[in-house]
Amino acid sequence: MIRAAALVLLPTVLTAAPKPVCDHDDGHPAHLPGSPNHPHLGQKEEGWFHFHPHLNAAIALGGSTSEKNFGLIPGSHAPVDDGFNLQGIEVGAVMEFGEILSVHANHNVFWDRFDGWDSEWEEGYAALELPAGLVLRGGQFFAPFGQENRYHLHDRPFVEPPISMIRLLGEEGLIVQGAELAWALPGTDERWIVRFGYGQSREHTHGATRELRREAFEEAVEHAGEDHEGGEEEEHEEHGHGFAGDGGVYDAEEAYLGDGFFFGRLEHKPGIAGIDRAGLSFAAGKNGFGRTTWSAGADVHGEDKLGGRPIWWQGEVFYRAVEARDAAGIEGDYDELGIYLASGLEFVKDWTVGGRLEWASGNRMSGNERRWRASTNVGRAFHIADDTDLHARLQYSYDRLGGYADEHSIWLQFVLNFGAGNHGHDH
Repeated sequence: MIRAAALVLLPTVLTAAPKPVCDHDDGHPAHLPGSPNHPHLGQKEEGWFHFHPHLNAAIALGGSTSEKNFGLIPGSHAPVDDGFNLQGIEVGAVMEFGEILSVHANHNVFWDRFDGWDSEWEEGYAALELPAGLVLRGGQFFAPFGQENRYHLHDRPFVEPPISMIRLLGEEGLIVQGAELAWALPGTDERWIVRFGYGQSREHTHGATRELRREAFEEAVEHAGEDHEGGEEEEHEEHGHGFAGDGGVYDAEEAYLGDGFFFGRLEHKPGIAGIDRAGLSFAAGKNGFGRTTWSAGADVHGEDKLGGRPIWWQGEVFYRAVEARDAAGIEGDYDELGIYLASGLEFVKDWTVGGRLEWASGNRMSGNERRWRASTNVGRAFHIADDTDLHARLQYSYDRLGGYADEHSIWLQFVLNFGAGNHGHDH
């Protein structure tokens, strides 16, 4: 099955070749500290004040063979229920005051048939451009850790975020409340940027009812097989189910960074054919055990043209070392590794095909299973107006859970982009 999964990526990965065609201009530390949401901010405009509002919405229709999809570790506004999912309505804006100060805000509203309506602030920060190529950013923002962690919902090239990012950084990725200092190294034409900061992670919940449903599902999984013969019960005990405490010595939820942590990133635009940006990231600080979690990552992204049509590819590696403590207070440690490789091609105008292959090592001490996932999708972009478009995406995902179970998911997703948030990239 793993060989078959690898074939999902083969057509697009093998064709990723030189000479980039689409530049998101994410090098400037003040104008675009993360995702490709606002490429227009690098452009010169008249006047001292500019206001760029945007509205984005994403829904997903479909389902999975996994019970309530919880076993798939969806995370971060991924669809969780069979049928209709309102993944989010994002309302935000960027305000620029002259050439040195900008304010960014993004609010997400979401709904499901069990929890009803809920909302959260995803980002709200100010960026101040200082002399000597320095930029100070403060507030709440997506930590500059790799590529995918900095994407908003409407930026994502797939229906859900990668397993490795959710597993190692957190269910919502790594969102920091704190400050960051970025420095474009002199004489490099902003091709080398160093970022360093400190803060705490944002607490997150997706509704009390959803949390209760998840707890009920976890409890059902934990007690599965108790009424059967001993051999079946032992099989369930042998395999964790990817949740905190299910078959592990340590509570996996406590491994995430919490009250205070340092983070940093070195990113580079190498000017090499086929590679337009690459980076190294780290984060380290206090976890829920009252000890330390160390996280590191490496990422690379490339864009090109194949037969005159755009093609992109992206890969990331995540590593985490956790200093833990069990329920009895005995200290220990464990580590985990994750990786994914994704690629996409616009094979005819406004039609795209993409694939992603993922692996997460897991660790039995935390109850996290080893995981494989292969996803493929086909998409169509509809350009409604200059600053408005609609993207439709049909995606199939195959999940291999801990080497003992297979799950299949099919989703039809629609993403609407209106205003400054419409970056027009055909992911």
